[in-house]
Amino acid sequence: MTWAPEVIKVEPPGGEQGRANGLGPDGFSSYFEGHNRGKRSITLDLRVAEAIDIVRRLVPSCDVVVENFRPGVMEAMGLGYESLRLLRPDIILASASAWGRNGPWAERPGYDHVAQALSGVMYEQGEGPGGTPQALIGGFADQIGAMLLAFGVSTALVAREREGIGQHIDGSLIGGMVAMQSKQIMEFLRTGKQTGFERRRAATYTNYECGDGRHIAIAAQDQKYWERLCEALDEGWLKDDERFASPFPRARNKDALVGELDRIFRKRPMAEWLEPLAAAGVPHAPVLDYAGMSEHPQYWANEYLVEIETPHLGRLRVPGAPVRMSATPPRVDSAGPILGADTEDILLAAGYDWDEIAAFKECGATRTA
Repeated sequence: MTWAPEVIKVEPPGGEQGRANGLGPDGFSSYFEGHNRGKRSITLDLRVAEAIDIVRRLVPSCDVVVENFRPGVMEAMGLGYESLRLLRPDIILASASAWGRNGPWAERPGYDHVAQALSGVMYEQGEGPGGTPQALIGGFADQIGAMLLAFGVSTALVAREREGIGQHIDGSLIGGMVAMQSKQIMEFLRTGKQTGFERRRAATYTNYECGDGRHIAIAAQDQKYWERLCEALDEGWLKDDERFASPFPRARNKDALVGELDRIFRKRPMAEWLEPLAAAGVPHAPVLDYAGMSEHPQYWANEYLVEIETPHLGRLRVPGAPVRMSATPPRVDSAGPILGADTEDILLAAGYDWDEIAAFKECGATRTA
């Protein structure tokens, strides 16, 4: 079965600001390509009444409308949920914002970095309250928020299939950050304590430097994996030592165990630890940088990384779909769209004729610059 959902990206004249983020001389932007593979592009100047009319014309043929203006902007343009549902009663409108649609900060501007700041994660990733904060990788709040919004869209599509209803979905950067930190925030709400980043919260659920300066990560919290780890390291005495024999003593004597494991892992280069750990069935992995990750066969075997041909950037290695689907397999088959490249085709499919399309260009509704 072949099924290819269509995503139409509505951009302002000149394109979204992400097109210029890190733009190279060959026209490649990792930011833009990373977020827009496989989409189509139409340019609309939403300050022009005719452009708003085009959006209204497109809505009945769309399953979902996604927007990330500040709350109230869509309503001011006449494109809020109540207006859209008059055009299609079961429409799903997905709104993404920084702070959510309610509360004293609802109408403030916001981006990934400041959402991380408000969420508590900078102190959790950093030195804890009173210490130095540390941001997560750039775009983390953006990505988590977007994934959860997509989850909401999927849920709404199921509800529409079963109940015949549309709805307005509201997602935000800080809402995503709360969900991402659910364990840590739950602990704080119960105990009032926030610890901040600890390199090793457990001796057997961390990474160690090996003899060649490379690192290996282990996840041997369960008793069976702890015992297998001792065998793989050829250090059977560890599991018999009363300080380390069972989970609670290992936790109490974490620093002592870290010292022993530090010493042991430094005996061999990282590559020489991989086989005995795998043979013993110990959860582990080499700590890779992007160069190592991009060459690891596991990513290519599952098509988490793929190669595609593009008309303007040549052959690209790109992130693939993160999930597999047996009946409708997702695929990434094109790069991010050239600005406005699909405008005419989209308008023709919506029922406009060439004279109308020419008029839109003339009045500036569909201008690209």
